[in-house]
Amino acid sequence: MTKSLQRNSTTPTEFRAVDPTAAELQSHPEYFAGSIPPAIRPAYWSMREIRSRLQAMADDPQWDGNTRYLSLRSTDGPNNSTIPTMWVTIHLLKPGERIDMHRHTPGSMYYIISGSGYSTIDEYRIDWEDGDSFSCPSYSYHEHWNTGDRDVLMYTVQDAPTYAYNRMMAFQAGDSEAMESLHK
Repeated sequence: MTKSLQRNSTTPTEFRAVDPTAAELQSHPEYFAGSIPPAIRPAYWSMREIRSRLQAMADDPQWDGNTRYLSLRSTDGPNNSTIPTMWVTIHLLKPGERIDMHRHTPGSMYYIISGSGYSTIDEYRIDWEDGDSFSCPSYSYHEHWNTGDRDVLMYTVQDAPTYAYNRMMAFQAGDSEAMESLHK
């Protein structure tokens, strides 16, 4: 006996047919001919240009500690990533600013280019300054504070493209009860 479909607020009530052009059959050689992605060329980002663009953002009130960053994007990759499995950003935090408490499925590695402050990661506090590195495990609540008297430049590496590709990328603000999926 088949059970009837159990409905909740996200269950569709109308369905559409699967597009037949969404699938094809491949032989062994056809599969392997397309399974290896094209080569990704080395890429270069100038710190002089990064600093200049971040400073322009720092002078514009539309940007704050949460949004004032640049992504280092490869133009060869299949998504908005630095290399296909990593996303690198550089943040600028003004003195007294913070990146609000949040958590996400990708893990993160941080390198402090310049400045001083601290980060909280779950129940831990890490004080940092020029040249320090630290990690933030996947799904840990974290925030970052500039407690010094000069701008902080923070280099961040995340495995976000892997989560995004597998449709597992999610973000949750520290004061939110809901996990927001970052894919459609």
